[in-house]
Amino acid sequence: MDNPLILIIEDEKSLRENICAIIAHYGFRVICAPNGEEGVRMAVECLPQLIICDIMLPGIDGFEVFNKIKKLSPPTPAAFIFLTAKSTRNDARTGMDMGADDYLTKPFTRVELINSIKARLDKLSKITAHQQNTDAIPETMLSKLSLLTKAERKVLSAISEGFTTPQIAQRLFLSKKTIENHRVNISRKLNLSGPNSLLNFALRLKPQDSGLQLPDNLVSTTPD
Repeated sequence: MDNPLILIIEDEKSLRENICAIIAHYGFRVICAPNGEEGVRMAVECLPQLIICDIMLPGIDGFEVFNKIKKLSPPTPAAFIFLTAKSTRNDARTGMDMGADDYLTKPFTRVELINSIKARLDKLSKITAHQQNTDAIPETMLSKLSLLTKAERKVLSAISEGFTTPQIAQRLFLSKKTIENHRVNISRKLNLSGPNSLLNFALRLKPQDSGLQLPDNLVSTTPD
């Protein structure tokens, strides 16, 4: 799995920042949310491959975050790790019974964190590889990529890397409204219905290292 995106949902600022710094140090992409509501929103918009979520959160707790994310349609294909304090360790068992992939008891070491992440991503990668064998993008769908302008292809490639609309706007030096218009046009040209359909399609593409160009055989025949 190439450079997976990891979402951290943790209300304690210093811990959240430390976890993000450790994960980034090991080469993973990471985004952070300070509460459950923001975490669910980011999960919907960014489709991370792994979510690490504290159980005790202000507003909606980690259990409700888990339930909301797993009930999304289409579901977010993410592994899920709960964070729990020693005093609430029984909650971790509850989380595992709900279907979570793992849990970490605070305080935990850097090695414990990274080992848990790698184990979950390795398992997810094997599951994803199996699904891709039966869920390949049809050639007819790929051929429609030639209908996209150069700007639209840049936006689609950025979406495939998990970037949000504001992040894409910043990277491409465009307004958020312009990016949203590009997303609408891409969905229309590819006959995709809704933002989740576009995200799911984009994440099945394999962007080049630049992150802003689609494969060379998908050259646009439409001017910018």
